[in-house]
Amino acid sequence: MNRHHPKNHPKNETLAAFAAGTLDEGRCLVVAAHLAMCAECRGVVAAFEAVGGQMLDEIEPVALSEGAAARALAAVEREAPRAAPAKTAARPVWQAEQQTLLGYDLGPWRWVAPGLHYRAVQTPKSDIRVFMLKAVPGLKIPQHNHTGTELTCVLQGAFIHDGGRYGAGDCDDADQDDAHNPVIDDGEVCICLVAMQGNIRLTGVLGRMVQPFIRI
Repeated sequence: MNRHHPKNHPKNETLAAFAAGTLDEGRCLVVAAHLAMCAECRGVVAAFEAVGGQMLDEIEPVALSEGAAARALAAVEREAPRAAPAKTAARPVWQAEQQTLLGYDLGPWRWVAPGLHYRAVQTPKSDIRVFMLKAVPGLKIPQHNHTGTELTCVLQGAFIHDGGRYGAGDCDDADQDDAHNPVIDDGEVCICLVAMQGNIRLTGVLGRMVQPFIRI
């Protein structure tokens, strides 16, 4: 049983957007995976939701047009991300035999490089790519940065980079200003859930050599 307590969390802005329902579906799924393993951030999200509720209570009510309530409820049902139940309840997120993740279908594992595989996560309402990465212990990922945001939640194992060690439940909330050169920690295979806006840009001689073959 994993007793790691997450020490790395999404940015407050990310959690606030999740609580407000304005976060895109892809990053919402990654945050939901983190929340399922992090009691601290579940409390933060609950606090943001309470503040939002208080603000709504203070708004002067206005009359709704005929049928507005029914249309609003239908829109919420249609657009609400399936990851939302993880806001309030801790539950196991990932086991090796699963073919779904918090209700989302998973594609097959595909080879990227020796010791590194990925599988797509089907998030039809998001224009941000969501996928899982699986890497063997000791693997060194070439240094890279991003053309957009990258939100990562560790589901199993751990990796280490300049920002510290990220174990199961930890979340790395990065953007184009962050450069990474992660190494997979010893012990078990590391599996991460990633929501990426834009692309990975590998740096250094090795990175430029393998960039044409990276299709994540």
